[in-house]
Amino acid sequence: MTYPALRKSFCFMIILWGGLSLTTLPAVATVADGVYAYEQGDYQKARMEWLPYAALGNPNALYNLGQLSRMGRGVEKDYTIAQEYYLRAAEKGHVGAQRNLGTLYYFGRLGQVDYAKAHNWLLKAARNGDPRSQLMTGTMYYNGQGVGKDPLKAYAWISLSAQRGLGNAKTSLNKLRGVMTSEDIEKAKKLIPAMISRQLSPDDVGLMVKQPESAAPEMAEITPPAPPKAATTAPEQPADRATEDNYRIQLGSFRAEKVAQKTLDDLQQKFADIIGDHKGTVEFADLGEKGIYYRLQLSPFKDRASANELCAQLTQAGQGCYVLKR
Repeated sequence: MTYPALRKSFCFMIILWGGLSLTTLPAVATVADGVYAYEQGDYQKARMEWLPYAALGNPNALYNLGQLSRMGRGVEKDYTIAQEYYLRAAEKGHVGAQRNLGTLYYFGRLGQVDYAKAHNWLLKAARNGDPRSQLMTGTMYYNGQGVGKDPLKAYAWISLSAQRGLGNAKTSLNKLRGVMTSEDIEKAKKLIPAMISRQLSPDDVGLMVKQPESAAPEMAEITPPAPPKAATTAPEQPADRATEDNYRIQLGSFRAEKVAQKTLDDLQQKFADIIGDHKGTVEFADLGEKGIYYRLQLSPFKDRASANELCAQLTQAGQGCYVLKR
């Protein structure tokens, strides 16, 4: 066989071998394949397909694994493990991870409330255009949680969230309009253009597991100051129990009333020494398009300080909670 003929034969064999090799290689699973498995309810398969990508630092895979641990799907519910995955994704600029990490700190899911860390991560997500984080960041500025009180920044952030169509933000914005002057509102509006990052980092939602409303982090609530009491010369009468119901502690929120009631009964028994004579109730809440929720609350509390004190004791004992105005 001549050299040119031998060379052609050799090249043909290489091409043929390469083609056969490509056809026999197994298909490599992708992050999107994991999302598909998740949507089909196969959480174990989804997890196995995300793990290799998470090991390589893929932010969507890290976020999705955090979701599994936070919601207890395919694995034991574990907020600490969820935090670890969220943190790795958040440091890479994943907005959803930044938001969910902030809510873990805000609601004390890791053992105690940490408003400073919550504000740090929620602010990053807010600057990247996440409407839920914008609402929570504004709320923290108004309530002075983890940051100095600043009604102007509060209005600006919540206004941005409302512009994105978030119903809770529109409600909070109306509350602020009732307690702020028109001059302050105009000052707040001037802050808005500089608040959003010029280099937004939008998430690829097609590679993220969809978060059902029942598993979505609860939102912080605006607590406008009570109007000043009118001066009076009449002697004050002792307040009865009803007039002391100014603040409440929320322990959780559920979609099913029976589940909510059973959880409340269990918590009252478990933390009886801390709760004392405070009354536990299941409060009905109709959130419109978001659906019906049943909120577990403790009452009454005359002032925020006393409610915060008991909430801190519950948090230290391992039960997340937060204080809201009646």
